[in-house]
Order: sequence, then C-alpha cells, then structure tokens
Amino acid sequence: MRSQRKDKRGRAPGSPSGIPAAGADRPAISSTRVTWRFGGLFLVLVCLFSWLASSRPSAAIVHEPLTRLLASLSVPILALFGNAAAFGHDLVFNGFRATIEGACDGVQPTYIYMAAVLAFPSQWRAKMWGILFGIPAIFLINFVRIATMMLCGAFSPELFERMHIYGWQALVIALTLAIWLFWAELFVRQSDPSPA
Repeated sequence: MRSQRKDKRGRAPGSPSGIPAAGADRPAISSTRVTWRFGGLFLVLVCLFSWLASSRPSAAIVHEPLTRLLASLSVPILALFGNAAAFGHDLVFNGFRATIEGACDGVQPTYIYMAAVLAFPSQWRAKMWGILFGIPAIFLINFVRIATMMLCGAFSPELFERMHIYGWQALVIALTLAIWLFWAELFVRQSDPSPA
C-alpha cells in the first residue's frame, strides 16, 4: 500500500492545483463525542424518568393499574397448574400468596430501555419503532417473570427469594439489554445512519 502526503493546502502530490484531495474538506465525526453525548443524554433521561416514575401521580396513574393488570392476567396462566386468584395486586396460587409491588411492575426496566433508545443517535422513525416494539416485549418478560415466580413460590418456596432477588433481576436486565441490541441492529444499523 502507498500513502500519499498532502501539502499544506490539503492537496495530494500530483493532484491538479485548486482541486483538494479526496476527503480534505470532510469534517471528521468524533466517536468519543458521540459516545459522551449518548451517555450524558441517557443519564439525564434515566434521572427524569425515574423522578416521574416515583412521583405520586405516577403511583396512581401507572403503578397501581399496572400491578392490578399483571395480577389479573396471571390468573388464567396459573390456573393451568392449580388454583389461582387475584385480589387487587395480590396473587394467590395453590396457597402461596404474593403482592406485586410497584417496583415489580416492569416500569423501571422500561424507562431505562426508553432512555437508551431515545439517547441513541438514530432517526426518530427508528426510535419510534424501538419504543413500539420494546415496551410490549419488556411487559411480556415481566409477565413471564411474575408467573414463574408464583410457580416457584408454590412448588419450591425455599427458592422463591433467591429466584426473586438474584435470578430474575439479572435476567430482566440481560433481556432488556438484548431487546435494545436487537432494536439497534434491526432498525438502526440497517437503516439510514444519519442521526435525528
């Protein structure tokens, strides 16, 4: 391979005078700057969404209805394996009772995912697809989490706390990251790379 040195005016040796060498006028985009911008915007959005999610209106508008919905949707699935009933955001399955708290409704991984999608340098159309596809996927993961936790609590209660604290928390983080990576690969990398 040969490298050509440019003179002080950006011309390659042997190029006609007045014609700049290829790439001489193109500004270089710093990947470090893009990374810092993504990281900073991501942290700002996570803090904003966290503040909104922990507010009193959010408890009444988001957390309470969502925990009740998760409890009621879990009943038909759990009924395939035994006796199940929901009382508000409490679930009873084969004598094992658990309460779906606000921290277990899937809102936290959802807003972290949304912050990552919104902060990532991509077109708004790709961001919209990321949100429309990601939120239901995270809801489904959390729904499966609650159903399997109830099964574990009823059939192996000694494993319930370990599965709750160590198993599913790590799995929800890993699966949320996998959804974000899938979105970035499918909707961002394969589409026009110009950011919005």
